[in-house]
Amino acid sequence: MNEIVFLGAYFLVYAFIGWCLESVYKSVLQKKIINSGFLHGPICPIYGYGAMIMYLSLKDVTNNIFVLFFFGLIVLSVFEYIVGLFLEIVFKTKYWDYSNRKFNIQGRVCLLNSFYWGILGIIFMKGIHPFVERIVSDIPFEYLRIGVIVSIVVMLVDTVVTTIGLVKINIKLKNWNKITENIKNKVNAINAVNLGKIKNLEMKTHYKLLQNKHIADNKEKLLYELKQKQEQLQTKLERRIARLKKAFPTMNSEALTNFLNNRKKSWK
Repeated sequence: MNEIVFLGAYFLVYAFIGWCLESVYKSVLQKKIINSGFLHGPICPIYGYGAMIMYLSLKDVTNNIFVLFFFGLIVLSVFEYIVGLFLEIVFKTKYWDYSNRKFNIQGRVCLLNSFYWGILGIIFMKGIHPFVERIVSDIPFEYLRIGVIVSIVVMLVDTVVTTIGLVKINIKLKNWNKITENIKNKVNAINAVNLGKIKNLEMKTHYKLLQNKHIADNKEKLLYELKQKQEQLQTKLERRIARLKKAFPTMNSEALTNFLNNRKKSWK
């Protein structure tokens, strides 16, 4: 039990340090305050998981720097690849992309980053972790246990809320696309009727829907309401996407790209 509490404490410390370093780095690059990572709170779990994997897999090879470098390079590169693949499968989005770097594997890992992972393995096991271990061991165990439990519960709640938000982005994108297509089809049908050029079955179908007297008399109101819904969804999507793009500048998603390319179009 004690060992689990200490591992939990290490995880939280490294997740917080990772968030600090990445947020500062991206804030300096973009010249504005950036909350890096998925979650709303000051924590990047991927760094905590990476640190724990590094600690558990390298703690028995710390006496040999070359072995430490090689294991760090391999273990963390595999971890980075698996996390990238998982995020792409679950959220249909590529949150980092090394495709423009030499010797990369499907843009998820690259040789340069893997080299850095190896160096980090040495620095981590020889300098960082011994220091963190001393700091954590000085905290009274009961306080440490309560702090770890509360922090992990908060992180899990944050993770659930954030995941639901990411899923909602995909749902809102689909709804926005449907509304946009609906507006386009109805406008095309109205314009075609005005010009006497109903050309295809799809246009005829939309025209028949508009032939209802109530709809025909209120077609401008109908289009206005559709456009209002489109704009409301667009505003919500832009806020969520802006947050993600700040945290992950190289993020790539076909659905997001289509939305960003098409959001300024208006159907008249």
